[in-house]
Amino acid sequence: MALYHQPWPPCAIPAARLDLTCPIEEEKTPNYSPERFYPIRLGQLLNGRYQVATKLGYGANSTVWLARDLNRWKWSAEKYVAIKVKATKSPTRRASAENEIDILQHINRTNPRHHGWHFIRKLTDTFNLQSPYGSHPCLVLEPLREPLWLYCSRYIGGVIPPDILKILLQMILLALDYLHTECHVIHADLKPDNIMIQIEDPKMFEKDAIDEYNNPLPEKQLDDRTIYLSRNNYGPLTRPTGIIQLVDFNLAVRSTPGKLHYGAIQGEKYRAPEVILNSGYSYSADIWSLGVMVTIYLLCHAWQTVTDRTMIALGLA
Repeated sequence: MALYHQPWPPCAIPAARLDLTCPIEEEKTPNYSPERFYPIRLGQLLNGRYQVATKLGYGANSTVWLARDLNRWKWSAEKYVAIKVKATKSPTRRASAENEIDILQHINRTNPRHHGWHFIRKLTDTFNLQSPYGSHPCLVLEPLREPLWLYCSRYIGGVIPPDILKILLQMILLALDYLHTECHVIHADLKPDNIMIQIEDPKMFEKDAIDEYNNPLPEKQLDDRTIYLSRNNYGPLTRPTGIIQLVDFNLAVRSTPGKLHYGAIQGEKYRAPEVILNSGYSYSADIWSLGVMVTIYLLCHAWQTVTDRTMIALGLA
């Protein structure tokens, strides 16, 4: 008799096929090379423990999947995790998966008693997948609701009310204080994509997994892989303010007080003047990025309407 949760059987409902000639999802990222991405399949069991349930998203160097954690007693509730599957190394990448894992492990253990520790996404497990083209590091993380830009769009006019924005800012500042003063880490890529909101009810993940199993989204079936559509819209908010989580430490830099670093970091819209001028950056680069976000949300109402060129000009003015 099995005492642990068991994998679901293969889905018996065929998914609709998408046009093979139209790029979708990670195929639309710059310099996309299919060999770099591990060909995950829905229903696949990873590391003998995690069964892939649906796709959450993608980036230029990874895909992210919602998975059932089967390492639980049969009578306990379902638990879901997010698994970030890294692409193989590329000459154009500025930081490695090993760097992100090292940074996250350092953040996890430095000082859990600091209030800001609670506002940074936690790494719970790591493992590697092998493909004919190399190794794919996998990061097991808490699944989250949505990035800040999508959260913002759920309010009237795309504007977060001042009282809620104030609470969000307090959480972000606590997270940055923990990173800078306790961990001595510069995030180096602070932007609305990398500030996410926790889900109000974890059962929403189970609902999405069951929906995908019973009504799979259309997919693109190629000879050596299937490209799936992401399922990551959890609908209207059921309560106004969720807990924020800083995510994506792929470009993060370890530092020490007074040390300056050089090179290109941050998205253009959020890039600090000292980075643009290559005069040496430190922890204050993250604060500049946060200031840009606050300016856009408070003064411009919709961050998407402000161009990179405009923000660079303001930074150098």
